[in-house]
Amino acid sequence: MSSLLSFRPRGLRAATLPAAAALCLGLAAPVASALTYSASSSVYGWINASVTSPLLGDVNFTINGPSDSTYWQSTVPIGGTAIASRTYLVPSGGTSGLDPIYDIITAGGQYSLGYSAQAQVLGLNLKTSVITSTLNTSNQPDSAPNSSVSAQSSAYWSQEVLINPTAQRPAGSYGAVIVGFTLDGSFPGDGSAYGTISTSFTDLAGVSYSSSFGVSTWSNDPTWTGSRTVYKKLLFQYGTTFNLTGNQWAYSSVNGSVDFFNTGKITYLELPFGATLLSGAQEAGLGTTAQLFGNVVNSATADDPNTNWDFGNNGGGFTPPVPEPGSALLLLGGLGVIGLLWRRRLPQ
Repeated sequence: MSSLLSFRPRGLRAATLPAAAALCLGLAAPVASALTYSASSSVYGWINASVTSPLLGDVNFTINGPSDSTYWQSTVPIGGTAIASRTYLVPSGGTSGLDPIYDIITAGGQYSLGYSAQAQVLGLNLKTSVITSTLNTSNQPDSAPNSSVSAQSSAYWSQEVLINPTAQRPAGSYGAVIVGFTLDGSFPGDGSAYGTISTSFTDLAGVSYSSSFGVSTWSNDPTWTGSRTVYKKLLFQYGTTFNLTGNQWAYSSVNGSVDFFNTGKITYLELPFGATLLSGAQEAGLGTTAQLFGNVVNSATADDPNTNWDFGNNGGGFTPPVPEPGSALLLLGGLGVIGLLWRRRLPQ
């Protein structure tokens, strides 16, 4: 998956002039005293139906099933949302001829269609799952001739984040963070899942930027092993608050089942040399930086390409080399063996 960067000049506004003047003087821009955090989860489903009528010809319509939405509350364990959940069923076995819509959907009572969906946010953990079913009168999975059921669950969080200027990078200069996002789940049936991480902000000159990337999979993906992590570079400006958001969706139709309630989350974060991260999730009491973002490291040097942004090269390359811990240990071990052999070759 490739990252996306967009920007839109807005021109200088009166409110930005003090900040712009501070930038010209090399001073840090004012820092907001509180960073925000929010989260929401939702589920919904629908039935698509079609029928050919002698009077109306081909007719297509959609029936929306019940939906549910929940929002962030501090009383949820570790902070997050309550579980958004809905179960819906159009049963088979009803009397034909009493309701024309029911007759179209169930083929005269011969099929039942339904869904069950759940979604939740816990801290920065995204959790989604969906089950859809179409059964015949023998209670076996089947396809109805005139209709199909689909459902989707989604989980979302957004927070304000700030990286203050460092000794090497003044306020107003641009940098990058490396984010590793892990999508984790399984497909007991047919369906798909998708997760995204993005940043957005308006810089001191009034220009708006956004960058994002995603991880996706589906039930017939031959490369899916139950978990996948993607590392990408995202843009920010030192001393400017930016939005960091996470989304996850699960989708299923007909006779499908998607279970990504295990969670999708940020598992790696690389910050610039000497930089620290302030986040709305921290200020909301949801955990430490390590608890929220997994493996948090700083680049070894101020000029590390992982955390420096090159506008002329679309960020300088969005997919950075992120060494596996095992590989790093193996490399150190190999260097130790080489050093030992070299020492043995020295004249006594």
